[in-house]
Amino acid sequence: MDSFADALVTRKSKGTHKLERIHDLVRWNRVSYRLKKILNRSGLGPTGYDPLQLFKALLLQNLYGLSDSQMEEMLYDRISFRDFCRIGMSADIPDETTLCRFRSSLKGKTEALFKLVLEDLARQGIQLKSGTIVDATVISSGVCPPSGGEVSEKDPEAGWTKKRGQYIYGYKAHTACDKETGLITNIIATSADVHDSQVFEQLLTGEEPLVMADKAYASQKRRDLLIQLGIEDQIMYKKKKGKQQPRWQIELNKLWSKKRGRIESIFGIMKEIMGLRKARYKGWVKQQVHFDLFAMAYNLKRAESILR
Repeated sequence: MDSFADALVTRKSKGTHKLERIHDLVRWNRVSYRLKKILNRSGLGPTGYDPLQLFKALLLQNLYGLSDSQMEEMLYDRISFRDFCRIGMSADIPDETTLCRFRSSLKGKTEALFKLVLEDLARQGIQLKSGTIVDATVISSGVCPPSGGEVSEKDPEAGWTKKRGQYIYGYKAHTACDKETGLITNIIATSADVHDSQVFEQLLTGEEPLVMADKAYASQKRRDLLIQLGIEDQIMYKKKKGKQQPRWQIELNKLWSKKRGRIESIFGIMKEIMGLRKARYKGWVKQQVHFDLFAMAYNLKRAESILR
């Protein structure tokens, strides 16, 4: 028989709580099936917890920008967090080590989980067909930057880049989002020294009606690719060295620059609200897991806002 405390934590609040509305956007049985297949191949072994509970905890962690230890504490402290993860008040709470080990087991597998979430949002009537905005943002490494442009022994997979006159050691989150809804459609982790344009093709599905990007992506090769795919080209134009830029290019750049603001707002939320100013983990594979979990959490938060 369930205890009174368990009855409290599993109670419904008539759909008025934000986390309840987010929870109802996903068919969790599909996610659970996928997680069990992933864990069977990971060699992690039994954790004593339902994999779906641990996965939901990671989503909450990214939704609120929490560390592993903070997430453990919040599961003890917040009924709404326990409710979201379906952990009863009398049940044991996964500790930070369990969360860390579980996250490691997802390496190389989070793309499939990300697609499941996108499919469920599409079932809610949210269409991702308005066009794609592509951009990248730099995430500083969590280690002390090495001097003189060297590579850190503690985080050797990070790299150097220059942003607004300042050198940064870390990673890049190459991101594509839907122009109309602002939902993230793809996100790829690399070291910071990888140029934005090198990941351009990987971010696209090939079915977008249009693609928007800043001047860093401008090249005839990419414009030809979009023509070949039948995609409208809205990549901003770069001034050619030694030549005056045509007026029509300047005006188009101004128009497209305003519309690209949606992806900049994603990066703002990523860093200022969801705690991704600095990388929590080392190595681009771990960054990919983190970025995918962030994208899933962000999309659920954004979708709840759209539907509400």
